[in-house]
Amino acid sequence: MLSNLNNWIVGAMDRLLGWLLHFSSDVQIVVVALLSALILAAVRFLTTNQDLLRRCHEDKRKQKQLLRSAKSRADKSTAKRHRTTLGMIAIKQLRQEFRPLLVSLIPIILLASWALSRLEYHALKRGEAAQFSAYFPLSAVGKISHLAPQDGVTAQNGWIQEITAVTDQGPAHGIATWRITAERSTELQLRFDKQTYTHSIRAGDFRYEPPVKNHGDHVLATEVKLRPIKLLGIVPGIAVIHFPAWLVGYLLVVIPATLALKRSLRIY
Repeated sequence: MLSNLNNWIVGAMDRLLGWLLHFSSDVQIVVVALLSALILAAVRFLTTNQDLLRRCHEDKRKQKQLLRSAKSRADKSTAKRHRTTLGMIAIKQLRQEFRPLLVSLIPIILLASWALSRLEYHALKRGEAAQFSAYFPLSAVGKISHLAPQDGVTAQNGWIQEITAVTDQGPAHGIATWRITAERSTELQLRFDKQTYTHSIRAGDFRYEPPVKNHGDHVLATEVKLRPIKLLGIVPGIAVIHFPAWLVGYLLVVIPATLALKRSLRIY
């Protein structure tokens, strides 16, 4: 059900933002980040008491000045009083944070769902070489698997592959790998143990299918290796926490953009 909901969201957002896919990946990331910053700034302005937050900001600045002065005089009682006042101001500011957080959640979830399905990888071009892998349980090692030949698809290393063992990348498993090119969008058909497993790919489109598809016991999963999108072609992801490269680039744009919008528009 969650998968169907995500597909519905992505389809609806394609109607609003699908035009963006015709531009370079850098433009896509920057525009989505700027839209996010604009949403966050607008929601904050509309859902908070800006007069209260402005006065809290000014009072906080004044209290910090008085606190520094009290510390310089070694006046501990006065310094304690200013710290207490700063704590009360912080509580008032915190009470204003929940409403914009809740209201901005929906548009940010819509943007994030679309971006996760559209901005993480480069779409396959017609005739572009790609690696297609099938993952098997260790018991399948030494057996044969093959892709069904079809028009518009070429297997550069042959349609039939032997399943080999992988023991140095997490849990031990078997793998068979093909080097393919496709001239059109299609469904790859993997044959193994008298069963057929399908994996959809797009070629020559601005969109891409999910690169990994889970199957079951006999074939654990299939995967088309797509090139990850990187801001400026160089900003990497953080592999240790599975943080994709596009998201790192997005954060590098959205955080300063949000701060700059709030400062320039005097949004507290």
